This record gives sequence, C-alpha cells and structure tokens, in this order.
Amino acid sequence: MKAKMSIKMAVITILALLLIIPIAASAKSKEELKIATWEDINTMDPGWLTSIEREFTIMNCLFNGLVKYKEGTWDVVPDLAESWDMSADGKQITFQLRKGVNFHKGYGEMTAEDVKFSFERIIDPEAKSPEKGAWEKLDHVEVVDKYTVKLVLKDRMAQLFTSTLPLNAGMIVSKKAVTEMGNKKFAANPIGTGPYEFDSWEPKGYVKLVIYKDYWGEKGKINQLTFLPIVEDTTVEIALKTGEIDIGRCSLPSLPSIKKNKKLSVYTKPALLYWWLGFTVNKPPFDNLKLRQAVRYAVDVDKIVEAAFFGTAKRANSMLPPGMLGEWKEAPVYGVDLKKAKELLKEGGKPDGFEVTLLVWTDDRAKIAAEVIKAELAKIGVKVNIQIKEVGAFNEASNKGEPNMHIQFFTTTIDPGYATSWFTTGNGWNPSQWSNKRYDDLMNAGMSEIDTGKRAQIYIDAQKEIDKDCWAIWLTHGSKIRVAQENIDIGPLYPNCRMAPWAISFK
Repeated sequence: MKAKMSIKMAVITILALLLIIPIAASAKSKEELKIATWEDINTMDPGWLTSIEREFTIMNCLFNGLVKYKEGTWDVVPDLAESWDMSADGKQITFQLRKGVNFHKGYGEMTAEDVKFSFERIIDPEAKSPEKGAWEKLDHVEVVDKYTVKLVLKDRMAQLFTSTLPLNAGMIVSKKAVTEMGNKKFAANPIGTGPYEFDSWEPKGYVKLVIYKDYWGEKGKINQLTFLPIVEDTTVEIALKTGEIDIGRCSLPSLPSIKKNKKLSVYTKPALLYWWLGFTVNKPPFDNLKLRQAVRYAVDVDKIVEAAFFGTAKRANSMLPPGMLGEWKEAPVYGVDLKKAKELLKEGGKPDGFEVTLLVWTDDRAKIAAEVIKAELAKIGVKVNIQIKEVGAFNEASNKGEPNMHIQFFTTTIDPGYATSWFTTGNGWNPSQWSNKRYDDLMNAGMSEIDTGKRAQIYIDAQKEIDKDCWAIWLTHGSKIRVAQENIDIGPLYPNCRMAPWAISFK
C-alpha cells in the first residue's frame, strides 16, 4: 500500500465513503454526528474485542457494565450496579443491580442472569475468548436473586475495579440475544443496554448507531452516530476541512496548520499506550539473545521518535508510562553503540550481519519508524526488508510470530496488570512468542496483591525480566490528538483523549 494518497485520490475516497451512506443529513446536521476512525471494526461483542482503539468507543455506546469510568476521568463509579459489598478476604463481591434496565430491541429486562452469563461465557475454555485473561481469577458467578449477583474469585483480584469491570470484559450482554443468535451473529448485531443501540454496519464503510429512546440513564444528545473507517490521515484532514465529518484526527506534520484553522478545534492529551520494536524470539535469527542485544545497541530510539512523532512525543525506556503504578523510573537508557553492537553480532555467530523482515501496518508513524530502523541497522550489516499489511492482516501475522521483527503499539488502561498481561506464555496477543516462567509468576502475583507498594515492585521486576530477555525496544508512550468542528461541544474527554460520544453535542 502506498505511503501517501494523492489529493485527488483522497477526495475520491471521501466522496465514495459519503455515497455509500444512505443518509440525507450532512456532517452539519444536528441529527447526526460523523466520526472518523482509523480502521474498521472486527466485532461489536465486548467479550471478543480485537482493538481498544477501533472498537471500544463503539462498544461503550452500546453496552453498560456494573461500573464505569466517570466521563472525563478514571474515577470508577456505579453503572448497572447501584452498590456492592466485598467479603473480608476479597474473594466474594456482591452487587445490587438497578431495576427496570431494559436491553435494546425488545430483549427484556437486564437481570442477574445476564451478568452471570456475560462473565462466565468469557471464562468458558470452550469459547476461547481473548478476554479470558481479564477474568483469570474468576471462579464462577452466583445468582442470589433477580437483582443480586455475586462474583466468586479464586483469589483477590487487584485490577477488578480498575481495568476489568470498567472496560469491555465487564460489559453486560443479553443472554437471550446471544443464545438465540450465537456468538458470530451477535458480534454483528449487538444487544446491550447503553445510550445508543445498533442500527447497521457496512464493513469498510460505516457503523451506524441510533439513540436508545428508552435508555435508563442520561440520554445521548445527538440522534445518530456514524463511525467512518478512514485509514489515511490526509483523507481525514480533507474531510475535516471541507466539513464532511465532525470529529477526526490529523497527522503530526499537519498539526500546526490544523491548529491555525479557525473552523476546527484541536484537543491533545498524553496517550495511554506504549510503542515498541519487537523481536520474534522462537525462531532464527532472534532466538539468539546476543543478536537481539546487538540490534538494541544499533537502533537510535531518539531519532525514531523525533522522525515518526515530529517532536510531539517523548522517548520511552520501559513499558509502563510515567505516573502509572509500577513505573520503572530507573530503567536503563540504551544509547547507540555500534562498536558494542558489532561485538554482540560476533558473539552471536553473525559477524557479517544477516537479513530480516520487519512488519508494520498502514500507519505513517510506523512506516517512518521502520525506515529509520532500516537505515540504522544497515550500519552493522543487518538488512531489513519492510513489509506493510492492512491492520487485520498485520495483527494476524504478528500474533502468529511470522515476521522477524514488528513495530507495535498496545493501548492500555490505568492498571499495570492490564498493560503487562499480554506477554505471558501462550497468550494470543504475545507477538514475540516470548515465554518466561518468572514473568508468568509475577503476573499471577500482581493480580492478587492488594498492597500498592508490593504490587508496584512486582511490575518493576516484571519489566526487568523483559529488559533481560530483550524482546522489546521501547520507543514512546505517544500522544493523542482529536480534531473537531468548531460547532461541536466535544464534552468531557477521558485523560487519554478517548471520547464519550453520548456526552457530545452541537453548540
């Protein structure tokens, strides 16, 4: 895929997108809000989410959980649960549910049976849900009565209220709907209790949600939300400037000019994610630790971040971002040392270098970073062949460990247990195919440790294991940019710039 579209092709793409949407209202209509996303979704089933970036905001409009993050903050507040009690040992949590909460499209009242079904379908080994790890400590769910439900845990669960219940793994689905449809059909015809209900999905074209008129809480302010998957930043920028979409993003090079446009409002916040250059460690050449270390001494992280993020992001030296519990403030900073890199190549049995594949997806930042890495590694005789795939194919190939190297970013939550959980042995989102028993044990301990000091040290020790085995070169924690038409009141943005679309309105 080409790195950039021509202006002519960008305009054609926008027109094509607009033509396939059978809506009379334009982006300026106060009945419809058009939001550009960077890629299409794969599912609307919260138990099978494939990307927080692409799918979570849509799911958050469709579903509620027992608790939620209060709009604009990371404060956890009641949602479908009015209150709860925890046993002295922390292993049993009993929730009192709201009464009179109805599912979309006539699927009846939400009850304790739906809560039990929603969580137990995720931990069912036969189901193979990618969210199973989020409920690692859940043993079973008991229905006490119609509006009372009890979670029974195998052990204390430190991240229960920080990143399991408030996120997609904690969203409640209709037992009746899933049972009638089956998982596959439900993923494309979701039934929740949220402020918006599903209308239609045209793959690669749009996802359309409409206001749920019988919503139990504060209703959405705009009748229709239309999410448009537009891959190229250039295309999004043109659509924003012409008023064809209401909310989108911009590329980092375009940020200065976008800020000068009086018809647009720009919102920038630190991103809650981490970027890295990863190695596939279960096959040559990077099953050799010395060769991974050689690359670490040859790659100029500062140059990568400056080139790919245009000075808007800072370098990262470890996985967890500043301010998060478990931040490794004393993490080593690896500078470029070509002499050391060549020594390690020799020790690894490849004194003359070798050839590798580097996989990225269709993202300008990733492609720029890849070009810098290619040039840097050429200095030590390592030939890099860059492969670019559409995001779905990229995820499939990287998670199977097909490339030698990959550039990735994972969006995380405010809990270190979520950020670090994906890299345990055999996890489906462990693209390096890494296995480290001590790391696995630390992850298990971190999930049940309530003492914050001890828990912080667990995640520092876990990051030390990553550093020792050198399967990742950390790049940055990034930044998030949101752009909206000046007539949009974007409402409270979460600290990572994520939107609460039900709180957005027209001025």
